[in-house]
Amino acid sequence: MAIKLTAPLTRFGGWQTMGAVKHPADTRTAEELKETIRLWALANKEVKAFLPQLEKIKEKHLGLVADTIELSMRRAMLSEDINLIEPVEQNGKSILGLMLDSYSVASKENPEALDFVQEVINNTDTRTAKVFFLESAGGVLENKDLAPQFKATTPLVEFFAKQTLDPPNPISFAPQRNFMTLVKSAVNEHANPEKISLVKELFDKIGNKAYFKLFDFVVAEAPVSKVKDNINSVEQVADMFVRDRKILDAVKFLNRNTNLY
Repeated sequence: MAIKLTAPLTRFGGWQTMGAVKHPADTRTAEELKETIRLWALANKEVKAFLPQLEKIKEKHLGLVADTIELSMRRAMLSEDINLIEPVEQNGKSILGLMLDSYSVASKENPEALDFVQEVINNTDTRTAKVFFLESAGGVLENKDLAPQFKATTPLVEFFAKQTLDPPNPISFAPQRNFMTLVKSAVNEHANPEKISLVKELFDKIGNKAYFKLFDFVVAEAPVSKVKDNINSVEQVADMFVRDRKILDAVKFLNRNTNLY
């Protein structure tokens, strides 16, 4: 029996908390999601144009499509908002339209990227999700060369959000810029996925006790085996530096022989 809705089933209605927000799991069925997207199409011509592509979207990504449309259609009651449905290209495409174009390709050819986008939506506020859409539209999600980096970085999204978005700042996009800096540091063609997977363990050991630049860590040429050896002792060395009122450069330490630091 076909599902018949009178309005889209949404996830983000009402007053939205800002910061590193953990959204509840999406419980909508595939048919409810498809009907929700069709109802959104009545209000937006780009969503309507996307409907023929809907069957190309894997079932696991239907929620992402619905979430992206909903967040794009929402307007924030802030002094500055990001309008994702106004045209940004000469052909009339908006950021929403560009994201939907990417989804129709990436759901089949680069699913790791869409899993990553869903994780961003699930662990950040509307403002951050919109900034992510704005900076990700136009091709990066279809880049299959980045699949290993997307996959390795997905478990870090919640950690990145907590590092950058709390406490929230409703009058500045600085938290969002900081979040995207971490994302782009990990999801780039020069980053080693094995080193990305070590980031959370490393932060659990050093916290704020050492200087650490994510980009320098994930792109460094030092062997992963050496880095893993040095992670075992980095906390002890960081504590020693703190006692001596010095600051450990964790990346330099991790990439060197500990006896030569």
